[in-house]
Amino acid sequence: MEPLDKLKKDWKKSGDRYPKFSEKEIYAMVHKRSSSIVKWILIISVLEFIFWIALSFLMKDGESQKRMNDLQLDYVTIPMTVISYGIIIYFVVIFYTNYKKINATDNARTLMSSILKTRKAVSNYIIINLAYIIISSLLIVVLFFYYDPNLINALHKYEEEGNALEFYLIYFTGTILLLGVIILGIWLFYKLIYGILLKRLKRNYEELKKLDF
Repeated sequence: MEPLDKLKKDWKKSGDRYPKFSEKEIYAMVHKRSSSIVKWILIISVLEFIFWIALSFLMKDGESQKRMNDLQLDYVTIPMTVISYGIIIYFVVIFYTNYKKINATDNARTLMSSILKTRKAVSNYIIINLAYIIISSLLIVVLFFYYDPNLINALHKYEEEGNALEFYLIYFTGTILLLGVIILGIWLFYKLIYGILLKRLKRNYEELKKLDF
């Protein structure tokens, strides 16, 4: 049973034994919880942005990055990086705007609308991020296949032995499985962190709908 429903049931049963909260007081409690949740969504998105920047610096001397540099794919990797950061910055701004709106509102209907917008923004953020990761990863895989001399030499070796199909199966199946594991891990992270916060926002929204008693 939801906390607000339990309070209502107790009030009806107990008469004056329990302190009675006005709609204004209940709204204030829901408002405070909602503001705190959206603040955490904002904080997590900023931390994620910092994490990706830090990871890019840590990996700049790694083997995979050296291979990318050798292939001279800056015309692809730089726009991809800009788009990636742009997506996160855009949603950080959206989350910050929603946080300010929720903090400033003094109306239950406006608060409900802000909660719905925030939940939709978080859902869009997760979908767009996952879609971008999938598309960019597949693009890198294709570019490596066509331009990486190590892969080209390996393909030629398999072709000479009449096992070109085996090479394709190993390369693309292995890549898809690895990408699937990475995407699943990121999706689970989003579901765990943002999912919990979204459920709490939904609970607050449902409680606001029941305030007219």
